[in-house]
Amino acid sequence: MSATIEQEDKVNELLQTLEAGQDVQPSHITDLTAAFVATVAKAPDSSTVRQQQKAYLGHCHTILTNKLPTEDPTDDDTSALIQLQGTVLKSLLRLVMNDVPFVDAFIDSDVLADVLRLPSTVASLISTVEPNTKSTPAPTGPKPTRPQDLKPMVAILLSKSFETASNKDHVRDKSTEIILTDIGSDKVKTRATGFQSLHLVFQADMAIGCGILAKDGLLVELMDCIELETEDIQITLTETLSMACADAKTRTAIGLHCSEFLKSIVMRGATKNQHLKGAAAVALTKISLSESRKDPSVGMNGLDGASNQAPSNGSNNSAEEEAQLARLFSTLLKDDKNDKINGIQLNAVEGLAYASIQGPVKQLIISDKALLLSLFQLGEDTKNNPLKYGLIIIFNNLTAFRKRLSPEQEQMLKLKKMAGTLPKSESGRLQNQDDDPLDDEVVVNQRNITLTKLGIMPALHAIGHQASENIRQSLAQVLRNLITPPETRGLLVQQGVVRLLMPMALQQQQQQQPPSSEATKTAAIQALAKLSITLDPRLTFKNQRIPELVKPLIWLLESTDQLCQFESLMALTNLGSMGDIQVLSLIVQDGGIEKMENLQFSEHNLVRRAATEALCNMIFFEPVFELYSDPKQGKNKIHLMLALCDADDFMTRRAASGALAVLSTSPEVCTMIIGQTRGLEILRSLITLGVSESPDDADEVEAKAIEDVMSDQEAAVVDHAVAVGRMDELRHRGAECFKNLITIGGKEISEKIASEGGIQQLAQLIQASQHEAVRYCAMEALKAMSDQGIRLQK
Repeated sequence: MSATIEQEDKVNELLQTLEAGQDVQPSHITDLTAAFVATVAKAPDSSTVRQQQKAYLGHCHTILTNKLPTEDPTDDDTSALIQLQGTVLKSLLRLVMNDVPFVDAFIDSDVLADVLRLPSTVASLISTVEPNTKSTPAPTGPKPTRPQDLKPMVAILLSKSFETASNKDHVRDKSTEIILTDIGSDKVKTRATGFQSLHLVFQADMAIGCGILAKDGLLVELMDCIELETEDIQITLTETLSMACADAKTRTAIGLHCSEFLKSIVMRGATKNQHLKGAAAVALTKISLSESRKDPSVGMNGLDGASNQAPSNGSNNSAEEEAQLARLFSTLLKDDKNDKINGIQLNAVEGLAYASIQGPVKQLIISDKALLLSLFQLGEDTKNNPLKYGLIIIFNNLTAFRKRLSPEQEQMLKLKKMAGTLPKSESGRLQNQDDDPLDDEVVVNQRNITLTKLGIMPALHAIGHQASENIRQSLAQVLRNLITPPETRGLLVQQGVVRLLMPMALQQQQQQQPPSSEATKTAAIQALAKLSITLDPRLTFKNQRIPELVKPLIWLLESTDQLCQFESLMALTNLGSMGDIQVLSLIVQDGGIEKMENLQFSEHNLVRRAATEALCNMIFFEPVFELYSDPKQGKNKIHLMLALCDADDFMTRRAASGALAVLSTSPEVCTMIIGQTRGLEILRSLITLGVSESPDDADEVEAKAIEDVMSDQEAAVVDHAVAVGRMDELRHRGAECFKNLITIGGKEISEKIASEGGIQQLAQLIQASQHEAVRYCAMEALKAMSDQGIRLQK
């Protein structure tokens, strides 16, 4: 007998057990499912198996439509039936995932209607289930199915079935038939089941749900009678409409046909039911903000595109209506009566997450201490992922800075706008990005300071615990935003921000959490870089954690974001300045030197400067010094350092000339400097900075030098002492290079320097500079020349 026939016989035996209908156990269903999976794997085209599956669906129909013996979940018979129905749902899900033809059979059977109606059947049990207390010991063995577990199980089964089905139109038509049959019933309980089924379909597949609502005249028909329905039905339909706003076409239809009903609930006091008011307010908020959204997505799993986008001027609702909606969400969240009512909390948080896109709503939230404390407390208490996600989106909107566009991006947007090819939302954002003072950097910084001082960190710690990757990504962005104002950094470190950031930055997989995505990692590392720039790493991080920062910071150097590059370079400079051999070695081993050198070619002045400063710090580390001193590897590196000594930016020149001052203690480097075409010329430009050959033009030469060392922004308010100090810094580095070239490079180099006017220039430097270190280096250089037999005077 073949293995396939054995499996088919086993299936028949288990089907006969179900046929008897007596003492059917979950284990029978589990065994039968395993046998089906094994048989299909070996004989996917077996007609016998298809007949057996059809028979099994008939038994599923019987089990799922069995009436509960009592409405007491502790009743043995009721509990046993719930366990059996839960096992059937798991069985159907396993078959759907492993056998595509079974999906179509499931859709065509009566079981689809049974599954859609099942959550409504057991809904009455959920309110009677007492929550487990801490003193209750955890049950051993497989976790039993509870009444409240059935609805998410149904949603998962429907989602996978709809996704896999071969004909989506057929799925939509079957679902529509079932739902409209129930909604058209003259029995309230059946109608409630129909609306609940529609809600489930939207959770499972948005496109199919929208297809049902798009049926000719359905929305109009629903609105004609919805005010006569019970509040529970109104809540279900209103929350469904809110979900349906994810689809632009459906949202337009909802705005056209349902706005008056929604406004009657929220604006005109048609109900005192807080849950219903909250649901209606969320739907109205999504409709009113629809024109401002480039990629509208609705529901607690679709708020990514909502962050930090300003509404357009074409909003359908007036500013007062939008403010009224925001105040309603605020009131719902501050009301202690709603603390344990997840539906009200979820609607209020979701609505506030959408409304807080707008600057005035951000200020309304940040100025309401009671509301902020309610949000913090909810973040600390909830384990509900949709609530966590809504909260973190609110915090993200409050803390996010206006997106900075590069000059090229600004120009491109303007060209697109002139050509009429710019998407409407982008055009509005471009037009308004500098107009709203509530999104100015100073205002956002103040919001971040307020949130930090008020104590947001415990809520963020709780939200980040066992959170989804979407939540962790937004959490990393919020932490980066909070850390941006220097005033918050010390307090955030005290409150444990490093402990929250490090696992995300290092992509450490925590318990029940996946490794960080690239976006999460980038935001977390950038936040750590900001801390490393302004705070002492030895105080900010535990000493054993400092080396762990090196790899992620070097990884960030590869970012295309120039701000990330700049902040990472600054952080590495600070780490390198500690002189920790382990840290310096890791920077070299992880390719930090090569990446820093690449960024010396950046078009951005600040990035180029930071890269040069980071390398200047690393020159003191012996392996890096040897790398630059090696004639084979160091020639191009010395050439670049010399070129940057002639850069327009003072701080870049200072760093590059400082590096050469150290490197020129190597005879090989001295030879490489002299071997460069403009090597001596560039170094001479340092020691002659602001030094006049004649008293007659001294003022003019000094003025030109001051202009040379002061940036354009500083030119209007030149501090003479600061300018002279900067000149002396460059002169000192240049004089140090000449001293090393003469004393270490030998007489041949000294004669070359003398022949090109070096003696006179060093002498003039001694006369011009009041800085003792500058004068000392110049005198040492001239003394060495004299000791080598070179005449200092003609």
